Amino acid sequence: MSHGYKTVLVHYDSTPRAVKRLMLASRIADDFDAHLVAAYSIVSPLYSEPFVADGGAFVAQELLRFQERKDAGAKTSFDQTVARMGRKVEWRTSVGDPAAVINEQARYADLIVLGQYDRNDVNDVTPDFVGRVLMGSGRPVLVVPFAGEFTAMPSRPMIAWNASREAAHAVTEALPLLQRAKEVQITVFNARAGRGGHGDVPGADLATFLARHGVKSTVSASGVSDVDTGNQILSRAADFQSDLIVMGGYGHSRAYEFVVGGSTRTLLESMTVPVLLSH
Repeated sequence: MSHGYKTVLVHYDSTPRAVKRLMLASRIADDFDAHLVAAYSIVSPLYSEPFVADGGAFVAQELLRFQERKDAGAKTSFDQTVARMGRKVEWRTSVGDPAAVINEQARYADLIVLGQYDRNDVNDVTPDFVGRVLMGSGRPVLVVPFAGEFTAMPSRPMIAWNASREAAHAVTEALPLLQRAKEVQITVFNARAGRGGHGDVPGADLATFLARHGVKSTVSASGVSDVDTGNQILSRAADFQSDLIVMGGYGHSRAYEFVVGGSTRTLLESMTVPVLLSH
């Protein structure tokens, strides 16, 4: 049986969304009596803003001052949030590429909590931040949507199952959460029965595996030829009123999904509830 998460790592930045991530990470850490680490790392304005040839030194100085103000504001926001929560949170700050920073620190954590990239708002990371952490950290990644309130432990998770190696990793990494859930739904997408597929009764083998870990689950199937899998996952999660989606990430290469599309890309762009991904 899984023993739960003992170290939870949450990415913190200067956006208001960081507080929501911290609060959800804190709830998870509290439930597992885990150590909580907030890692503050943002893309420096020196690299994210264009330089002009004339007055370059002046622009650089102003951008550095701007970053100092952002850093100070983020730390104040963090301190105020932690004071309201009434718990200890380790604060770490690192200069450099945020994905590389998180990947390095994730080696010593059980779960990483990140935020969804918001293409319509200011971000402190690059658009590929979540994908790079998912592929490079070797740890499960819980992505929190930029819209909505998510501060409670999930009670109705849905497993998006396709019998892949990545999906199996995701289920195993999510076991501590699944074991505390009130209701777990397994949805099998585009199932292929028999050997080399999803088993003679698609989803049944996974339900048996979960039952041996103390998780009761219900199995259903979904297969709509004219709707891509990513949107099927979102639709079924809404039907089940799920508050967490568990799935494998990047079964295809990231380059393939960037050009052609894929369920991971769809979820990262359009998620409405937190998504636990593992590669």
